[in-house]
Amino acid sequence: MDVLDFARRISMIDKPTPIADSFDNEWGQARNRWWTSQREHLTVWCLFQPTNGVKGYKHRPNNSAEIMYNNFGRPETLLWLAEAVGIEGKILYTVIDEITKHSHANTQCKILRERIPFESISINLPKILE
Repeated sequence: MDVLDFARRISMIDKPTPIADSFDNEWGQARNRWWTSQREHLTVWCLFQPTNGVKGYKHRPNNSAEIMYNNFGRPETLLWLAEAVGIEGKILYTVIDEITKHSHANTQCKILRERIPFESISINLPKILE
C-alpha cells in the first residue's frame, strides 16, 4: 500500500482509543512532542516518507506504508493505530504487558509488530470514499 494512501486512510479515523491513550499518558514520548494526537503524528510522518525527512529525522525516501510501519519507532503511535483500526482490546493489553517489560522504544515496537503485523492493520483500514 502506498504510504500517502495510508496517510489519507488514517487521517479519516476518528475513533476513541482509551487503551492507547492510557499507554501514551504513562509510557509515551514526554519531550519534543509537536503533535496534538497520535493520529496527527502518524499522518504527518507518512506525508514525509516520500521525502528525505525533516531536520533531525532524515531517512531515505519511501513510498511503502508497510516499510514505514516496520520502521516506525514509537510504540504509543503504533498502539494507537492498532486500537484505531479495531484490533481487539485483549490483544492490545497482552502487547502492553509484554512491551512495558522493556525500556527501549525500538524493542517495544519490534514486539508490537510481531504481535500485530502490518497485514492486521492494513485489512482493517477504512476505505477511501470515491
